[in-house]
Amino acid sequence: MLKKNLESEHVGQDRKNRNRFWRKAGWAFTFSVTLVALFPLGLAAQATSSDQGSGYGTGVQSPLQFAGENKPENLVNLSFGVAGFYDDNVSGTNADRAGDEALSLNSRFNVARQTEHLSLNFGYTPFFQFYRRFSQYDRLNQNANLGLDAHLSPRFILGLNDSFGYLYGGYPTLVEQPILSGSTPPTSLNQLILPYTVRTLSNVAGLSLTFDKSPRSSFALSGGYNVFTFGNQGGAGEPLYNGKGASGGFTYTYKTSEHTNFGLSLLHQDFSFQGGGSVSSYQERTQVESGIFFVNAKLSPALSVTLNGGPQYVRPFGLSTGQVGLAEGVYGDWGGSVTEEVRRTALTFSVQRNVYDGGGLYTLVINTSADFGVRRRLVGRWEADLHGGADRGDTQFSQVTNEKIDAIIGGIDFRRPVLNGSVMHISYSSMHESYQGTIAGFRGFDRNQVSIGIDFRVKAAALGQ
Repeated sequence: MLKKNLESEHVGQDRKNRNRFWRKAGWAFTFSVTLVALFPLGLAAQATSSDQGSGYGTGVQSPLQFAGENKPENLVNLSFGVAGFYDDNVSGTNADRAGDEALSLNSRFNVARQTEHLSLNFGYTPFFQFYRRFSQYDRLNQNANLGLDAHLSPRFILGLNDSFGYLYGGYPTLVEQPILSGSTPPTSLNQLILPYTVRTLSNVAGLSLTFDKSPRSSFALSGGYNVFTFGNQGGAGEPLYNGKGASGGFTYTYKTSEHTNFGLSLLHQDFSFQGGGSVSSYQERTQVESGIFFVNAKLSPALSVTLNGGPQYVRPFGLSTGQVGLAEGVYGDWGGSVTEEVRRTALTFSVQRNVYDGGGLYTLVINTSADFGVRRRLVGRWEADLHGGADRGDTQFSQVTNEKIDAIIGGIDFRRPVLNGSVMHISYSSMHESYQGTIAGFRGFDRNQVSIGIDFRVKAAALGQ
């Protein structure tokens, strides 16, 4: 009798979980459809983005493309997507590891505009994550990218870029960021070190003004701002470091030939951090001065190479008791990238070592990273994107600590267009992080995710020339 009662309780609980899961899925579907219908009205006045190229230090990376691939131009596109999803480490910590299935619903809004004097691209993706058992992770996530190149006159170009994210965990199989080519700008945030957190808010914005002095030489002034804050750590470790930063730079570029240029970027960065460790009132401010030489060369119609290097001077001040950041001194910044783009295959590889943010686990670290991306056209209109990266954040030059964190991220995406502009996709990603240090309750984690879904095109409208 007792056995039957226990079995009945388990069956009843499973039925309740399934009913709750499908009720939430139905609600999310209705809400997402409503969002798809109404959201563009609120964005019509603020949609902007672009692929902007400039010297290392202030530049924005460009998406990896096949030779001869045409970018969407003068088009507004709206789509709705649904995906089945499995996450084998929902909490993002090996201390309390548990897997679960989920339903993801998303809408995508993209604007691409290209005229003689204006280049504009904008993308916004809200997506809803509904786990079958872990309802505390059922949240709305948001990701947006925008940028603008405006030719104010034959010699002056105004550039604007912004990247925003509000995520409840790491979901690389759902965000679907494009593979980027070239070296990662030092004004961006660390994307390879993943913090143990339930919520992350990040925003990186930049503005530049370029003056083409002559067909061979140009000058650029740039300014930027970034902020990152972290929510509840879920008991995985100590509080993380919230931070914000501002930057200003000057870049000179000289074109030696049609396919080669070199130059110098002077960059000032001001970082502020608070929280972290066992002292919630901890505050730190550090300024970094960089002088970076760079060379960009197109060795063939398909092959491009970049090199960069120079000194970085770190100056901490306005410190709380128990300074944990980098000690004052001169450090080296160096790196480079190789990109090849042909008709059926495009690949990129880059390495970089510089002073960088510690992804919330630390303030500033000596960061060494390598990443790659490959796009390949397959048979039957299928396309595969393979990407990966490795990163080490080292505090060996800190005033009080000698710790390090190693991160490895990789994934593969398969996509195929189907009827009426809709796209089917199958994605897998893997994240591994190991840690040697004194953060309580944290020794790294492993996380794997798989998703299968389809994005339905709701509407595509051409913009006037």
